[in-house]
Amino acid sequence: MANRQYKDSVFRKLFRNKRELASLYQAIRPDDEIFAKDIRLTTLRNVFLDNQRNDLSFLWKRQAVVLMEHQSTWNENIPLRMLSYADHVYRKVIKFIEAQRAMYQEALVKIPTPKFYMLYNGQPQKKKRDELLLSDAFEEPDGDLELSVHVIDISYNKTNPILQACEPLYGYSYLVYRIQEYKRQGDDNDTAIAKAITDCNQAGILTDFLMKNGKEVIDMFKLQWNEKDAKKYWKEEARNQGLVEGRAEGRAEGRAEGKMEGRAEGKAEAARSLMESLHCTKEKAMELLKIPAELQPKIIALL
Repeated sequence: MANRQYKDSVFRKLFRNKRELASLYQAIRPDDEIFAKDIRLTTLRNVFLDNQRNDLSFLWKRQAVVLMEHQSTWNENIPLRMLSYADHVYRKVIKFIEAQRAMYQEALVKIPTPKFYMLYNGQPQKKKRDELLLSDAFEEPDGDLELSVHVIDISYNKTNPILQACEPLYGYSYLVYRIQEYKRQGDDNDTAIAKAITDCNQAGILTDFLMKNGKEVIDMFKLQWNEKDAKKYWKEEARNQGLVEGRAEGRAEGRAEGKMEGRAEGKAEAARSLMESLHCTKEKAMELLKIPAELQPKIIALL
């Protein structure tokens, strides 16, 4: 399971590798030569009280401090979040470049240039603009501080130029796209994730990453999609709670058996996909999917 101290993500796991991160930054800055050896990771842990950390931050050639946030939903408050991250990151960077004492000297102290990016793969119609400004949040328009975040669309599209320029980003975007497509077709989270991983392996996309990190990827996506689904339906459920409870009581017994059968079939399909894509046993597939013990005999029969 993902580290208990923070909610990790597949995106962060993939681009924690300096080679993949260099490929991503090269796609963003095509006029520069970006090499993994010139990158020093500065990603933060436990910045806020919920023990989450920023997605990606690094120092490039002592010339730029780069902070990136991946978003699947549009968020107007990313500049405010980046402001807090930048404070913490620059403390680390200033210590690294040994500039603490120089801050109190009269001569100007040069520091790496900050660059902020939001990598967005949510619904295209909700992408409102290409830049988010901290000043948009000010109560008055004449503030003395500004922070701009460049918004980059990483949604899956064969013609999306940044995906064409960065193979691991293309792979990640394709994987998320396939999960979304299977969910739209009615598959549950486990089945959608398993089918999407199979699709990637068959297409030769992210094969090494998925083979090495298959269990973590499944756990991370399950956590991500379960939380997303929960948030999506919380308000609707609260609004209709009285009506739903009144009707559900009379129909619960009649639905229970059919629901169990459908659940078993869906889990069996997910297990088959994992067995094929990860070349694992049915027992291992059920372990990866965390299938309850009482459901396993029924699924084994279906396999």
